Amino acid sequence: MGPDTGNLRRPALEIPIHKDVLLTICLSLSAGMGLILVSRRLGMPTIVLLLVGGFVLGPEVLGLVLPDSLGPFLPVIVSLSVALILFEGGLTLDLHGYFQGSVVIRRLLSVGVVITWLGGALAVWAIFGTSPSFALLAASLIIVTGPTVIVPILKRIKVVPRLHNILHWEGVLIDAIGVFIAILCFEWVVAGQEAMAVRNFAIRIVAGLALGLAGGFLIYLCIRRRFVPEGLVNGFALASAVLLFGLAEAVMSEAGLLSVTVAGLVIGWKHPVELKEIRQFKGEITELLIGLLFILLSARLQLSQFIDFGLPGLFLVLIVMFVIRPVNVMASTWGSDLVWREKAFLSWVAPRGIVAASMASLFSIALASGGQEGSAVLLETVTYSVIVATVFVQGFSSSWVARWLKVTRPPAADWLICGAHELGRALARFIHKETGLSAWLIDNNPRTAAAARRENLEVIREDALDLDQLAELDELQSIGHVVALTDNIELNELICQRWSDLVSRDHLFRWSSTAPTGENQASRQGRVILNSIPRPSLVSAELARGDAVVSTLDAPATRAEPEGINLAVIREKALLPAAWVNRDFEPKSTDRCLHLVRTTGQLDRALEAGAILDLEPESLDDLYDQMVARIVSRQPAIDGDSVRASLLDREKLFPTSIGHGVSVPHAYVEELTDRICLIARLKSGLDAGNGHGPLHLVFLILSPHGDPEGHLGTMAEVARFSHRESNRRAVLEAETAAEARELIRRLVRD
Repeated sequence: MGPDTGNLRRPALEIPIHKDVLLTICLSLSAGMGLILVSRRLGMPTIVLLLVGGFVLGPEVLGLVLPDSLGPFLPVIVSLSVALILFEGGLTLDLHGYFQGSVVIRRLLSVGVVITWLGGALAVWAIFGTSPSFALLAASLIIVTGPTVIVPILKRIKVVPRLHNILHWEGVLIDAIGVFIAILCFEWVVAGQEAMAVRNFAIRIVAGLALGLAGGFLIYLCIRRRFVPEGLVNGFALASAVLLFGLAEAVMSEAGLLSVTVAGLVIGWKHPVELKEIRQFKGEITELLIGLLFILLSARLQLSQFIDFGLPGLFLVLIVMFVIRPVNVMASTWGSDLVWREKAFLSWVAPRGIVAASMASLFSIALASGGQEGSAVLLETVTYSVIVATVFVQGFSSSWVARWLKVTRPPAADWLICGAHELGRALARFIHKETGLSAWLIDNNPRTAAAARRENLEVIREDALDLDQLAELDELQSIGHVVALTDNIELNELICQRWSDLVSRDHLFRWSSTAPTGENQASRQGRVILNSIPRPSLVSAELARGDAVVSTLDAPATRAEPEGINLAVIREKALLPAAWVNRDFEPKSTDRCLHLVRTTGQLDRALEAGAILDLEPESLDDLYDQMVARIVSRQPAIDGDSVRASLLDREKLFPTSIGHGVSVPHAYVEELTDRICLIARLKSGLDAGNGHGPLHLVFLILSPHGDPEGHLGTMAEVARFSHRESNRRAVLEAETAAEARELIRRLVRD
């Protein structure tokens, strides 16, 4: 009999979850992302809504978000989030852009930092009468501009490339520099030991650089050598950045921010194939973290601290914006080739962002816990006042200032042609010559891209669908027209759809085998052009072989002119899509036309891939079996059974005999890239049972899909050739197949 357990009870499993903590985290995440979405929809600076939203949700108004409830975990959340934001910022930097403005960037990150730091410290000391050490600490927090505010502004106003590069690089790299200086000053203020603070500052730099370089290369190697499965690359990059930050912090506190920034730079510089996926994933995570941080940190603010800041605080903000920043820019751009308009814009745009807010909140918490409540409030108020003023004033006015100073890029008018094949290159040359605009080719095929470079054409080896990657290329910021010239009709429409957010619908063009009309066209993306030619790759192959030529005409050829096709018409720097099929189209004297002529001799070219056979088949089925078997022996990819079935089905419905003992069976074959003609000489004749008499010559024509013009043109040449009895007799009486082949070549040309 077992022991009596009736009086024994298991203790209830209780996991105390503070409701304030749970609600604070949940609301901060959801409200942050929601406000980001609203700001994008309204076209407003994101941080404006986040600051207001966090303040309203915080204890000062609604009391729903309570950052203090997180206790010691708030600094951990803030530090880790800032590290991931800086890692993503390092990934997005472009070394080419750095070299475009490297002198100015280096000065902004050195001379400019010193001017902002010392100038801000002097202003804080003079206005508020603080100690020099505290003034230096407060000024160190307003050094940084930050990518979280600069990048959205740059995306919205589209300034000239070198201004874009200077502001972008300054925004990302100055964060790590500003944080290091802030930590140096904080240790000085708290510990009061200058020598110790300087030593720790040096250790942080060395540790951060070393771990960042080593970690960045290690992450790249793991991705490059496929140690990480394809589906886990994004998670691996995120976890690696977190681990690297933790290791650097273990070596020396606050060294982690520099290490993750450097690691991001290394990975972006090495540019693994998966970089675009990592950037996209990290970009989404960064947006989430920015929303979370601004809601949490702005919820800690109190209206009274800004009221108490008063006129002295306003005076300090004005000095930072209208004295210190212009002096910084003037010193950093001295002797450079920047014009005064560009210098003025750099002087105006320097909004502070999440890194400044984060460090101010962390230092304020530390100072308050150490009994320095007054210093904590002043430090936080100074920083947030500068953030709010610069974000509101510069965020809302930057577009107007850029237009007034005329530093925006010209209206996007250049061309992007998707497909660097022969046809795409011919169109690019024509557009550039006739309009004077740049015509970029984009293709991820290394062979066609190399051919375009050899012809001194502007080409980019990327995927036309990858707008996240392409949007970062300065070369493509001026694209105002897109032409999709791939063989895939659905892909062309998808390319136009992807680019529709950046390019006007009237400036999106695509190749298709048919031209949609009416409501069908209205529901599709991209205006159809070149629909009267076969697949672009087929025409490109003909151009490469010399079997087709393109030329420029003063006016489009009319319908009465049988030879050639009008590919593109340029009128007043605009492309007229499918103008040649419009019966009401009236050419103007200023029109310029790209004209394609597919030369005669299509039967002769098709025979180069085929052959002439002497056969004695027992039936039509046997004839097709032998001829298709011969083609399959040369083209193993072809489905012989499918071709035979197609030929026999066509024969039953529409006999292919054209009289005079000649038959022209034909079909389209998916696997083909070039047309094939196989000729069978049946000297004994074959009764096909169609009432047209015995067959003596059979021309089997197989064409790739998407080339009806070439298919029908070859059949027409067979009909013209076979119409003459002398031609038929010459081919049948030739002693060998080689002699018959030569006769056809000569007679077709005559």
